[in-house]
Formats: sequence, structure tokens, C-alpha cells
Amino acid sequence: MKSAGDRIVGLIKWLIILAIVAVLLLAVLPLKWYYDYASDYMKPVVLRDVSGSLVKGGAGQLRYDLIPLGQAEWLLYPGSLKGVGGRVRIHDDQYDLTFKLKDINQNQAHIKQITGFLDWDYLRPYLQFQQGRFDGYWQFDVGQMVYDKQVGIKRLDGQVTLKDFQLLAPAQMALGEVMINFETKKEGVIVGTIGSKSDRLTVSGAFYIQPNRWQLNVDMVPKPGNYELNAALRGVGDPRPGGGRRLNRAGFY
Repeated sequence: MKSAGDRIVGLIKWLIILAIVAVLLLAVLPLKWYYDYASDYMKPVVLRDVSGSLVKGGAGQLRYDLIPLGQAEWLLYPGSLKGVGGRVRIHDDQYDLTFKLKDINQNQAHIKQITGFLDWDYLRPYLQFQQGRFDGYWQFDVGQMVYDKQVGIKRLDGQVTLKDFQLLAPAQMALGEVMINFETKKEGVIVGTIGSKSDRLTVSGAFYIQPNRWQLNVDMVPKPGNYELNAALRGVGDPRPGGGRRLNRAGFY
């Protein structure tokens, strides 16, 4: 006859086996079958039009907290006792970004790599380029980012490059590249140094990120003889002593 201790050990083993079976079932069963029940545990991530499973699937719409992020595809695995890791791709007409997750939970997202692109038109409404028509795309090569729900971005290291930057009107003109190199000075304090590689336009400045707020200071100075570019930049920020424009912006996020 089994002792009480043997029975307890046997019960624990069966409970562990049942828990593993339950996790495996959730991993392979269609997510749409149980998403309504699981959605409370997935916050701040909200999905719509889900397909596939919790481990490998997709959604017609993804929202993180209050931020709409377009369509999504994912491959996930446990990242810690309270979070998940893996890979998430979000895409829409104007962007296609892939996030390699180290660990994400309800309070914090630790992302170990961000790659992909963001079209110029996505940010154009915020940049006050009203006189001329520009084009290009932002290429992301970010090594790490840590986002905290309470304080915002705690760490951000890597480069974002504006590629194929060009003026389309009032004249057509290739403008080279603009680079933003992000570096975490200390937790919650990030500085993005702005520079350019161009025969026609010098861009310099900095993008500062601090807890729940940001600040942008950038100078845009056309090189001598580029009169159409001067006209296209008119209205961006304020006139800069010595020529060109200076854009200073700040806000909260």
C-alpha cells in the first residue's frame, strides 16, 4: 500500500503533466477559439481578426496599450516566469518592422532588436514640411530598447537612417541620407545624435528622450546654390542665423 507521501508525490506529478498538456493544447489550438477568455491576460496587447495559435499566428489588427500598430505576425515562447519572448512583425502600407523580444509583460517590454522601415509619409504630418514635397524612408537598425509602462523608454541604442531622401517639388533633387544614432546615457536618458551625408543639405542636431517626454533640436542648412531647396524648407521651424532653418520641438508621450 502506498503511503500518504507517495500519493502526494504522485498527485503532484500528475498535476505537472496536466499543466504541460494544457500549455501544449493552448499552443496548437486556434487562438480565435479562446482569445476572448485569454485577452485579459494579454494586456496591454489587444488583437483583432486573429488567426493561427498563441505560439505562431497573426492578427489583422494589433494594439499595444493605446497605440495602433497595424497587422501582426508572431512566433512566441516563454521569456521569463511572467513574460514572453520571440519575434513579432508589424506591417501596414507605410511600415514593416520586426521586433525580436527578449521579454514582454504587462508592465515592461525588453526588445533586443528592431529592424525594418517606416515610410516618410507616416511622419510627414508631424514635421511641418509644408512648402516642398519630400520623399524617402526610415531604415531601423536598433540593437535594444526597453519600454516601461510608467516611465516610458528606459533604454534605446542603435541607428535610424533616412534613406533615399529626396526633394520632389518644386524641383527634383537627391538629398542623400540623414542618420540618428541613439545612445542610452543612463537609464531613462537617451540622446540621438543627428547627422547627414549629402552634397546639398547639412542636417545636424539631437533628439532627446527622457521619462515620458522628448525634445528635438535640428538645423537644416542648404549648401550654396540650392535655391529650390531653400524655398522648399521655408516654413519649417524658424529662420536660422547664417541661413537655413532651425526646428525645435518638445512634447510628452
